[in-house]
Amino acid sequence: MSMPGKGAAVVAALSVAVGLAGCSRSSSGPAAGRLVVDGRAEVTRPGEDRQEVDGSQDLQFGDRVRVRQGTAVIRLPEDRRLELRVGSDVELQPGADEMARPALMGGDLLVVSGGGPLAVGTTGAEVAVQGDARVSRGVALLVASYKGTAQLSSVGSTLTVPALRQAALPATGEFPTTVAPLEYVMSDDWDRRYLSDAIELSNELAARSDGFSAQLGPREGRSFNYFRDLFPALAAEPAFVASMVNPARPPGETLVGAVITLEGEQGAFAERWAAVFAFRDQGAPWGLVALDQGLTRAAVLPAVEAAISRGPTNFAAGPPTGAPQSLGPPSVGGGPATTAPRRTTATTVRPRPGAAPTPTPTPTAPPPGATTPTTVAGPLNTGVPVVDQPVNSVVNTLTGLLNSLAQ
Repeated sequence: MSMPGKGAAVVAALSVAVGLAGCSRSSSGPAAGRLVVDGRAEVTRPGEDRQEVDGSQDLQFGDRVRVRQGTAVIRLPEDRRLELRVGSDVELQPGADEMARPALMGGDLLVVSGGGPLAVGTTGAEVAVQGDARVSRGVALLVASYKGTAQLSSVGSTLTVPALRQAALPATGEFPTTVAPLEYVMSDDWDRRYLSDAIELSNELAARSDGFSAQLGPREGRSFNYFRDLFPALAAEPAFVASMVNPARPPGETLVGAVITLEGEQGAFAERWAAVFAFRDQGAPWGLVALDQGLTRAAVLPAVEAAISRGPTNFAAGPPTGAPQSLGPPSVGGGPATTAPRRTTATTVRPRPGAAPTPTPTPTAPPPGATTPTTVAGPLNTGVPVVDQPVNSVVNTLTGLLNSLAQ
């Protein structure tokens, strides 16, 4: 005697079992995040085999993601995300309020948190990011902040890492007490994304600073009076005092720092001056110093070039007659004004009819052992600033270097 009702029940039960098995990876619990892979990644879930992913899928608490090729993004609730690249190894652990708590097992991780702080765990430490920060786990744990702040905590100690700074926790566990300027790498995609303008500006300002310093003598351009005369805005600034100018600092360094201070608007003048040179003295490239003051390349570079154009111009061997001409700003210690040859323009004078011809002066040979200053054509003056300024800046730099070698 057949039992059709019992057979149907068995078939239905098998169908349900197959269906549950087929969707176990995607519906075994609430989603902790969404993984999007551009390349190839591996996802390991507790109790299941490792799975290769080359597209997108939901992640559950306990899932571990390793990027083998390309990049990947894990999108989390509340406008937060984790960016991974080759070598990144991240596990989504359950955290407070049913939110995922990422744990960096190895490699690099870019943490972006637009809302509240996002905590990232590592062995023996935790990093809470409010902004954009890179967290790297290798020989040491490195935290580099691009925007906002990142807080490094370990065994009861806490250190805040502001934007454009970094801190490292070595494997020995010795907790850092200070932060350092962020060290970027030209080939790093994340560094270029956040710092490309600052990287380019750093190279340009370093070249102009060195060129300006090379045009001056060893004791020139290092006094309070020199920079007060060079910058009308400094002369008009009551907070600018002599103690701010460090005579041991190369003149080009003081010039660039003065421009960034004058162009900036974060805090009072004295606070900006102290912050600019303190960050620079820590080893920060000039581009990072400018970015730390909220400035861009477009705001800083033209102001630096304008200041350089008001400085010395050692283009000619000397004035055609008589006494030397003053260059303007006095020397260190309030002594006599610095003198240097100025550029002269050759003029052809035609004699009046019937007048006696003007005798031609006989060249005087330089004394034995004397050096002859390098003569270079005067500054370009086409009337087009975008042409004149870059060319003259390069000429200034080369002329200063040649004259310093001839001394």
